Amino acid sequence: MKIVLLIVLQFFLVTGTIHAQSLDKLNRFIQTQPASAAATAFRDARDLIKEGEWDRAEGRFNRFIAEFPQDREVSAALYWLAFALKQQNKFPASDAALTKLIEQYPASPWIDDARAMRVEIAPRLNNQQVIDQGVGETNEEIRLAALQSLFESRPERALALAADLLKPGNGTSRLMKESAITLLADSESKEAVPILAAVARNETDVRIRKKAIEALGDIDDASALEPLKALALQTTDLSIARAALNAAADHEGAARSLLLEVARSNAPLDLRVEAIERLGSEEDPAIVDDLLKLLASATHPRLQEAVIEALGDLELPRAQTALTTIARTSASVEARLMAIEALSDREGESAIQSLIQLYDSEKDERVKESILEAFGDSEEKAALRKLMDIARRDSSLKLRKRAISKIGDSDDPEATKFLEELLKKGPQQ
Repeated sequence: MKIVLLIVLQFFLVTGTIHAQSLDKLNRFIQTQPASAAATAFRDARDLIKEGEWDRAEGRFNRFIAEFPQDREVSAALYWLAFALKQQNKFPASDAALTKLIEQYPASPWIDDARAMRVEIAPRLNNQQVIDQGVGETNEEIRLAALQSLFESRPERALALAADLLKPGNGTSRLMKESAITLLADSESKEAVPILAAVARNETDVRIRKKAIEALGDIDDASALEPLKALALQTTDLSIARAALNAAADHEGAARSLLLEVARSNAPLDLRVEAIERLGSEEDPAIVDDLLKLLASATHPRLQEAVIEALGDLELPRAQTALTTIARTSASVEARLMAIEALSDREGESAIQSLIQLYDSEKDERVKESILEAFGDSEEKAALRKLMDIARRDSSLKLRKRAISKIGDSDDPEATKFLEELLKKGPQQ
């Protein structure tokens, strides 16, 4: 039964609602009890908790306690009565039920859970003494409830306590550290940044480090970007660097400069590629110029590909113009082919018209074939009609055959009519 409440408490700290797992455990407990009048009454009250009927649950648990004062589940009834009262913001009455449980049933398996709930609701009652007592507890769940309460009542002290819990080598469990980090992130405090940054740099548990990095992304303050930048550029652990990039992306606007810096740096190739790819989600038209500068300086094919893909991801007219220019003028055939592929992935007739112009001005048959494939993959009517034009007039027999093959893949009635007419005209056509 105590395991149930540990789960319940942890969920209370995050949402203030009952965790389904705790109710399942309670359900199994009730099902093992004899079908006595007391057990039936307790089950009825329990069902109201499950259904969120707090007012009715309050009444049923009060009746159970009054009718069965000697039943062994009175302490459990007091706990769930307190919970139902808390859900209705009846904090003095909830505290009274918990105090009765603690004082009259010291051997109850619900005792630690009751003490934890008292700490949880203490800020609503301005009961600093209960919070201070909770801070000194050895029970982690009670200490965690106290830390949450401190963030509500005395945030400066909560920050200091969280920093102490998160120091390396102090024996704090992973659950406590993760919960402390969550509370720091939820505080949205600038003062939480150096604490989280220290964890992100120094913690030996990679999972805890990543959680601290994620928390830095949740704090809407420019100071959180500095440690993320250092982690992205200086760490030798690629997974940590990636986590820093992810977190930086949560800082809208400010993240762009960091992504560009990583893309231009001597960081590992995979990380630079990832930074460039993330630039493709920016909405500022100026990012097109940044990407073109990156392309001009990129020597590795993967970096070039990443830049062109990022341009393809940008839903901006300037990005389409840039891709068209690359496809027409780049000295690298591979870059031209990648630009054509990116253009082919864009929706709308505008991209098809750009590809048609490219096809008409192109001399390299390999590039023309790539454009032809893009026509075949498009659902735009203009693409189908260009294929028909190629099939009729192109000087390359290979491209004419390929165009006919692509037309044959189309379900458009116009394509079927074209092929029928082509057959009627005979092989000379």
